[in-house]
Amino acid sequence: MAIFSVACNQQQKQERDYKTVRDEVMQFHDLVMANHGVIVKNQMRLDTLLKDLKGLKAKYPEIDTVKEKGEMIALIKRLSDAENKMNDWMHEFEPDVTGKSNEVAVQYFDQEKAKIADVDTRYQNDIRLSNVYLEKFKK
Repeated sequence: MAIFSVACNQQQKQERDYKTVRDEVMQFHDLVMANHGVIVKNQMRLDTLLKDLKGLKAKYPEIDTVKEKGEMIALIKRLSDAENKMNDWMHEFEPDVTGKSNEVAVQYFDQEKAKIADVDTRYQNDIRLSNVYLEKFKK
């Protein structure tokens, strides 16, 4: 009986339905997209700081505005690159697998899940970095 149970579990793992895996990918995408607003918000906050370096210097006289400008530009670029990575993934993602076997479709969606996981890692890291930076200026 135990052998039968193990065999059934292994068979179920091997015969995953592509629709289930596709749904997992879409749910993960939706979670990542929830952070898209934070990416955009932090870009705007950094851009606001960048446009008013004189005001920032007046409020924080000890800062080196040239150094801060470089950091702001770098962070805006990181956030923009993360956003572009998400946009690229969305444009390249193909949920319609008509004509493909279940096995091929499952492999495709597993690969897409890994790609969106990379985007999520990038989003999380860049949000954390920009939040830490913005906290210096209470923005």
